[in-house]
Amino acid sequence: MTKPTNDLFDVDMSKFMTGLKIPSINFQAITTSQRKNFEALAAANKMAFEGLQEIARRQSEIVTSGVEDISGAVSNLLAATTFEDRAVKQAEFAKSVYQKALANFWDLGEMVTKSNSRTFGVLNKRVADSLDEVKGIVGSQTAAS
Repeated sequence: MTKPTNDLFDVDMSKFMTGLKIPSINFQAITTSQRKNFEALAAANKMAFEGLQEIARRQSEIVTSGVEDISGAVSNLLAATTFEDRAVKQAEFAKSVYQKALANFWDLGEMVTKSNSRTFGVLNKRVADSLDEVKGIVGSQTAAS
């Protein structure tokens, strides 16, 4: 009895692969590019975290300043002897609080914008560099073929 054959599995893979003309892959260049990607991501994460810490510190300063302002305003109101004097002091305090809040919102907004700009700047540069590296890797493989 003869053994049945299946032509699909009787292929010499070394001869088959030789005829395909698959370009060689520069794994070293790809690995180096990916390492740079991870380093840029780590740097961006560190910058984002530092930005958040800076914003949190500023928010803490704002809260501390607000508590001090309220304490001073209460003392100032208690020292007022007439209704008119209290009304004037309350209006002055309300105006001061509004102006400080507005300035603080602008300050925090600028801090967030700067932090985001620095962080995304690192990522944008790395993406551009990474695409140039891919173009170079593919270009060098195409030229070698």
